[in-house]
Amino acid sequence: MKGLLTLVVAALFAAGCSNASAVSEPAVIDFNVTDKTASEVVMVVRNDIRNISLDQDGKGQIVLEGYDAAYARIFYGMDFKWVYFEKGDRAVVSFKGNDFKGSFEFEGQKAQAVDYLNTIKLTALPDEDYALPFEEYLAKIKVKEQDAVKLMKANGLRSAGNFEKMETARIKYAYGAPLLMHSIGHAMMTGNMEYKPDAGYYKVIDSYLEDEAMLASLDEYCSFAVEAAHVLDEANRNVKALYPKTVAQMRFIAGRFNDVKLRNALLHYLAAPYVDSFGTADIQELENIYRTYVKDEALVADFEAKIDKWNVSMPGKPSPALSAADIDGKEWTLADFKGKYVYIDMWATWCAPCKRELPYLKELEKRFAGADIVFLGLSVDADKAKWEEMVRSGKLTGVQLYLGAQSRFQKAYNVDGIPRFILLDKEGIIISNDMSRPSAKETAETLRNLEGIRL
Repeated sequence: MKGLLTLVVAALFAAGCSNASAVSEPAVIDFNVTDKTASEVVMVVRNDIRNISLDQDGKGQIVLEGYDAAYARIFYGMDFKWVYFEKGDRAVVSFKGNDFKGSFEFEGQKAQAVDYLNTIKLTALPDEDYALPFEEYLAKIKVKEQDAVKLMKANGLRSAGNFEKMETARIKYAYGAPLLMHSIGHAMMTGNMEYKPDAGYYKVIDSYLEDEAMLASLDEYCSFAVEAAHVLDEANRNVKALYPKTVAQMRFIAGRFNDVKLRNALLHYLAAPYVDSFGTADIQELENIYRTYVKDEALVADFEAKIDKWNVSMPGKPSPALSAADIDGKEWTLADFKGKYVYIDMWATWCAPCKRELPYLKELEKRFAGADIVFLGLSVDADKAKWEEMVRSGKLTGVQLYLGAQSRFQKAYNVDGIPRFILLDKEGIIISNDMSRPSAKETAETLRNLEGIRL
């Protein structure tokens, strides 16, 4: 059971929150490193990892936009120091490369706050205390919290901007995390795995859910709030699978919080890491909630970037793999067309718009006869016999392959309507995942201007 609190806090605070806003005045931190042993400094601000290059004189700079306030870690090698900054701050960080921890200096309005963060550490209750009834455990946590706040205020930090207010809240929610986990800890420490918390536990957790914009800047609050959303949502409290749990938490947060900035931050905290880690398959509910409530441009841009990472059919990326057979049963892959551009037509025998494009496709192939381009027809017919009949009729042209309905290739390109045309370069890289139709005037011009097509 040793280290339960450490594991709990690590699990809750793994992702980090964000109150990024494109309109916040930037903070600027200059670096001055003597006797440097590495060519860069790394700063971790919530989920954001920044690499700051040092020039030959050991100088570097980072401009931090979109943060009202933030706690961050500065790494040099494996060692790190805490820093704190608010929008509009200017600061200088200096140290010797061969003695990072011993020589670290922070010059700026928040210097006292930075010194405090690197000197004073919050202390935890022993894991054994989870065996206490919740009311007694809460009383002990409150004593810990009050002692930590007194100690912080004794450091004389009133001149450090909003730090004293921020740190008071950070302490509260750092000690709020083990409160959330009391029911699990109590069951484990007492061996009573049937233990269920009473109404008093839920009332206390609910009282911690404050609705204030400032809290969006605190990882500790965001981590607490999203887990509390699961604990307090009685209808979904026993949902364990990650995706339905995430969606339920987002619904709870959307209905609970009125402050737009805080609500944005909490929804982004849940949705963005999920997409980043698990992709975009079957996330419509998550997207519906996110796109309805989150309008902050910086957060939305980050969310879209994470979605784009998983979009394997974006222009500039290698095409998803293809394996399909011709009328004689020979299997083809995109590797068979390497060295030629590939104009793909995804169609079906039952599709009237597809058939209307066939004469234009034949004309296009005649115009580019002998050029370094292949016209590739991919049938998505469910009825293979219908496709075979069409191929043998002689009405088709180019290379004709049977892909079948709902193939991986079709799903990878998110094709839900046909005809669909795709253009690949000579190495199988996507030029267009939604190319113009053969009947469009610009199609021939686009193909004619392809580099090295050799008409």
